[in-house]
Amino acid sequence: MKSFDGKVAIVTGGGGDGIGNALVNELAKAGATVAFCDIKDLDKTEAELTALGATFLAETTDMADRSAIDRFVDHVIERYGRIDLVVNNAGIPLGDRTFGEVTPQDMQRITDINYWGVIHTTMRCYPHLLTRPEAAIVNISSSQGIMGLPYLVPYCTTKFAVRGFTDSLRAEHRIRGVKNVSVHTVHPGAVATNITLNADYVNSGSQGFHEQLQKGTPPQEAARVILTGVLKGRGRIFISDGRAQDVLTRLLPNGYVHAARLMMRLRKIDVR
Repeated sequence: MKSFDGKVAIVTGGGGDGIGNALVNELAKAGATVAFCDIKDLDKTEAELTALGATFLAETTDMADRSAIDRFVDHVIERYGRIDLVVNNAGIPLGDRTFGEVTPQDMQRITDINYWGVIHTTMRCYPHLLTRPEAAIVNISSSQGIMGLPYLVPYCTTKFAVRGFTDSLRAEHRIRGVKNVSVHTVHPGAVATNITLNADYVNSGSQGFHEQLQKGTPPQEAARVILTGVLKGRGRIFISDGRAQDVLTRLLPNGYVHAARLMMRLRKIDVR
């Protein structure tokens, strides 16, 4: 994709103050018409876009509800007639739990949003993207879609799945010669958001981990890295220490666990 100017972009999870909100704002500044959805906190993003004089559509949408996703995409097509860019950003953390503490309901909920939300949105938008002269699919995985960490088994599972889906689709496009739709996997490492404190399960170690995240890349900078990566045609886009984690797992596919344990101890995170 050469430019976002004049494009119609969908961003899931665009409310609040995280990466999705920053992506919506950066796309609007670049001249895109932005349709974004979230389960809550849409008003902040709406106010920011109104101040920018941007053209936008905002809808409350539960990413675990396929019919709600279908309605949202239908409304985008009804209003703007096309879709040029899809950013699957919406996702939730579960929190710090051993696998033995995780319930089937926990796994179902995080999978419905973090994985199936990405699949359903992409499938619903895909036929429209294929008709465009240039289009892009951007799926937000995580550095935990590269490096599996303890106490985050459900979250890592979904982010590895998003990575596998996106990388496979990109490979299919290259083999089939689909050149008008680029496919991008994004691996954020530490980004200064409130994701840890918004988890379903918050415990004594959550505040410490949250404080470490605040030393990471600001969401606005993360959004700019993502959009620059799309314009430059990068299949895999790394933010903050995402690339370092990728290198570490390649060099030490089994030994990285010892490095993870050391980091947890240095950050005074309880190793149960």
